[in-house]
Amino acid sequence: MQIQIAAARAVQASLFVLVGLLAACASPEPPSSSVTPIQSPNDRFAYRLVTLDNGLKTLLVSNPETPKAAASLDVQVGSGDNPEGRGGLAHFLEHMLFLGTAKYPDAAEYEQFVTEHGGTRNAYTSFEHTNYFFDVDADHLPDALDRFAQFFIAPNFDEAYVDRERNAVEAEYQMGLKSDGRRGLDVLQASMNPEHPFSQFAVGSLESLADRPDASVRDDLLDFYEKHYSADNMRLVILGREPLDALEVMAEEMFSAVPNLNVELEQIDVPLFVDSQLPMLLKVKPQGTLRQLEVNFQIPDYRADYYAKPMSYVSNLVGHEGEGSLLSLLKREGLADGLSSGTGLSWRGGALLSITIALTEKGVADYERVLQAVFAYLDLLRSEDPKEWIYEEQSAVSALAFRFREPSAPMRYVSSLSNSMHYYQDADLLQGPYLMSDFDASMINDALETLTPPRAQVVLTAPEVTTDRESPYYGVNYSQLGPEALMLSRWRTEDVAGLHLPAANPFIAEDVELVTVADDNPALPELRVEQPRKRVWFKQADEFRVPKGAMYVSFRSPLVSAFAEQKAASALYTRMVTDSLREYTYPALLAGLGFNFYNHAQGISMRVSGYNDKQLMLLKELLASIAQQSFDPARFERLRRDMVLELQNTVARRPSSQLMDDMRRALSSGSYDEPELIAALEALDVKALDDYRKAFWDSARAEAMLYGNYPSSDVQVMSETLDAVLRDGDGEPALGPQVLRIAERESLELHSQIEHNDTVVAWYLQGAGQSWSDRALVALTAQITESGFFQQLRTEQQLGYIVSSFPWAQYDVPGLLLLIQSPSHSAAHVFDAMQEFLVGTLNDITQEQFQRHRQALINATLKPHENLQERAEFYWQSIATRQWMFDSPEQMAAAVESISYEDWQQAYRELFLDAPRSLLALSPGAKGVTPESDSEVFASPEALRHGRETYAVDLSPL
Repeated sequence: MQIQIAAARAVQASLFVLVGLLAACASPEPPSSSVTPIQSPNDRFAYRLVTLDNGLKTLLVSNPETPKAAASLDVQVGSGDNPEGRGGLAHFLEHMLFLGTAKYPDAAEYEQFVTEHGGTRNAYTSFEHTNYFFDVDADHLPDALDRFAQFFIAPNFDEAYVDRERNAVEAEYQMGLKSDGRRGLDVLQASMNPEHPFSQFAVGSLESLADRPDASVRDDLLDFYEKHYSADNMRLVILGREPLDALEVMAEEMFSAVPNLNVELEQIDVPLFVDSQLPMLLKVKPQGTLRQLEVNFQIPDYRADYYAKPMSYVSNLVGHEGEGSLLSLLKREGLADGLSSGTGLSWRGGALLSITIALTEKGVADYERVLQAVFAYLDLLRSEDPKEWIYEEQSAVSALAFRFREPSAPMRYVSSLSNSMHYYQDADLLQGPYLMSDFDASMINDALETLTPPRAQVVLTAPEVTTDRESPYYGVNYSQLGPEALMLSRWRTEDVAGLHLPAANPFIAEDVELVTVADDNPALPELRVEQPRKRVWFKQADEFRVPKGAMYVSFRSPLVSAFAEQKAASALYTRMVTDSLREYTYPALLAGLGFNFYNHAQGISMRVSGYNDKQLMLLKELLASIAQQSFDPARFERLRRDMVLELQNTVARRPSSQLMDDMRRALSSGSYDEPELIAALEALDVKALDDYRKAFWDSARAEAMLYGNYPSSDVQVMSETLDAVLRDGDGEPALGPQVLRIAERESLELHSQIEHNDTVVAWYLQGAGQSWSDRALVALTAQITESGFFQQLRTEQQLGYIVSSFPWAQYDVPGLLLLIQSPSHSAAHVFDAMQEFLVGTLNDITQEQFQRHRQALINATLKPHENLQERAEFYWQSIATRQWMFDSPEQMAAAVESISYEDWQQAYRELFLDAPRSLLALSPGAKGVTPESDSEVFASPEALRHGRETYAVDLSPL
């Protein structure tokens, strides 16, 4: 361990030297009014932080090679700032800014421009923030940015759209009525101090946003906007391929008109819970079968102490899953299956630390024993001085993560940066999240002193609980007990054994040197091992030079999805394996080594990724453990029961997701409904699962890939390692999936009865075949219809919150999906609107628009990979789908480019209007009115699929 700590300190020391050197040469000498943030040695972007004359702090990011430009503006105002009685106003304002400005008055203009130029746009409202972001093909950044800037200069707040967009907020509210996440939040807000701003209704509804005799909601919107949307309360990030100087000019020209109102953010001194409320016990009845225990503590706001990060130290230990951990004890006693810890909610003045535990049925019945274990572990942390070596381990892992940070998607990156700019000093904008350089034992001890039973709010969520109250907005049944009714002695005990701090982490990377790229390194992955039972592909990463790699194996077998019994057994088997290995693999996860073991339609896959230093060591141990696997009967029963409960919990998922699951079962083989899988699980016992395990490995063949910082000698080592689980002989070929073939002019209907008031309509239009031309036509149509479908059916007609048109391929069979979930209209009305939209689109799209959409799709198809992991995923999916030339993007782009405007019009008319291959799925909801049609109607996916012709999809040579 001392070697690791010394190595970690050396890494940090060299890191800061390298960072300083790279920061100095990343761009020309910036103006004196700007700052160059410290950046990762692996970061090739150029950065400049400037403050515009109006006080708007702006981070400029130049990447000359980026295919996508992006921007984000974060306003430090959110649902916690809603005026009293105006729940959801901040969220409503976020919606309204997209709907026209003085310079660009057309409400559809921004959405249409971004989509036609290969981009996407969105926003979110949280308690403290409203964050707006977009990306676009890099050549079109100036025009997109000009439209975006007007949101914060001169939005229209058009009266007509104020009235309409209230319906969108209402639809979002209605959609969440059966979401256990939103329902739990409603109870939390109802139980806290009503003086705290977080207690306010966050989403909004027609009622909370209604006009009132003394004030219209538009007036309140304007007041809110003019009070909070101030340049000094905003942070802007712009990422483009232009040089920094050009980006700075762009920012000044477009955003200098944002007004500066000299907003002063007030500290929130009101506590989330007053002393007389704590301790508190809430019991919440969920919509589904959720069983969970939350232990919440109000703690200080440590965001300004980001060099120390005391709660990272505490949460890392409380949430640890290795040997001696809190979760290990709870699993051993059969009380819990999962645990997480962290500060999910913060405000100017405090934060909420939440310990969230996934309970078993036994854990619900004995939740006080779970609480005893939680408080015993917190007592353990208080009883020993904070360990500097544990802190330095965490620091070393964070330093490595920063040193070898790789690029991510531009839009996600700028959105994250614009939010974090509010909390880090200028020089630390990039490295702030990774810094853990100031070990402060007293600060950690002070934090631990807040985590005691008298200061706890405990939330038990389970179907079994008894309740006597109802929450105000989501109608959740719950009960609440305060300090006068609770016996804290029942939450404490001395009878807890086996808890201790984790041992030194053996998986922290020590060798981070880059392997020399061999002269014979192939341009594309090359098959280096080809045997009857296994194949191994190999390529060194020559573009992404980081000490990381992706080690993937697919164990393919015909015994995983031909029947529901196989699907259930393979799912339970992989869960049993993952669960049994969790104590061993969790330290690897903390050290940046990912491990996953999961079932799929063609077999069971294992993935090991991250720093390559300890990967083969991990793989050998994992396969050796799997080869000697045995099943503990008690653990088997708990995991099987958990899976049954999860399958029963589908009622809590949004209706559109449930309907799409039904459509998948109708269209593709290897999927089964919940009752079938539940019956299969309930029929399994330990012996049957062990028999399945043996049969699977008797039949399995392995396809593997090594891509990353590996010497070629690792191929043979990996090949030999796979022999730990592979049997002698040739094994058996996996079953290729079957996809329903819908005939020309065939019209099928699937009616699902989903327990929700909302109507859901999903209209699937299948492509003519499997060729690249067929795929290109459908993908191009999806690109063309995306913006208009949203704008017309959501913004203009207000049919619902979920309104989307997108490509929905089933393996290599293309299809277009139109999806709407509506709280206000019948299925018949929604389907009529969909049909009208498709007819109108043919006449609405001009040749110029078509050409822009075609180029946007080509650019998206040929978009370079951002990082090693993204490239690895592409290679692996190409291998899995027999695309051994690894040229599917080029094939697709060429097919798209070959489509003329006239070709598309003719194909569109044939595919989507005159002779469609149609599957209409719907859930009628409370309206109950379905479309009138001559289509054949089915009540289940299985009945629809029965006896119908299918496409055979050949995915495996093995």
